[in-house]
Amino acid sequence: MKKIFGKSNEEISVEDNAKAREIVQVVLEYGINQQQILQMIFLLALELENNIQMKEITNLIKTFNKADKPQNSIITGE
Repeated sequence: MKKIFGKSNEEISVEDNAKAREIVQVVLEYGINQQQILQMIFLLALELENNIQMKEITNLIKTFNKADKPQNSIITGE
């Protein structure tokens, strides 16, 4: 009979996902709007170690933010 010490990668992954869900639940209970959720995703993406993932996620959030801004008929140089 072989004894295994410690946790398997699958167990660690399940625990990590459960912890992330708990954090999300606390944030949602705090009461935030959709724009704040996008800002939080943007800020969390900046913390990623993988530079490619960070850039892809932040660029996506930037496109959402641009789409949400009302278009003005006056030329402002922005």
